[in-house]
Amino acid sequence: MSESCGHSCANCFRVLSDSTRIRILQGIKTKEANVAELTTATGVTQPTVSYHLKMLDDIGLISKVRKGRETYYSFNENFPCKGCGVFSAGIKV
Repeated sequence: MSESCGHSCANCFRVLSDSTRIRILQGIKTKEANVAELTTATGVTQPTVSYHLKMLDDIGLISKVRKGRETYYSFNENFPCKGCGVFSAGIKV
């Protein structure tokens, strides 16, 4: 378990193992987006996007900010868990 975030690396990998969550992260990696934009980008329903955003938020992978009635999400560049080093290593597809 990483002391910096209180989550196990296995839990982070479990959250990252879903293709919808990966598509959400790809959609917010360089710019913030709201649920409607992410729904269009991922091709899944709004409740599904909201469910996955909650999971990503619970482990600290995303940041959110309210702008009027909308909430905008972005990738948390300061992701608190550095325990296993997965975010410092390059990933090849």
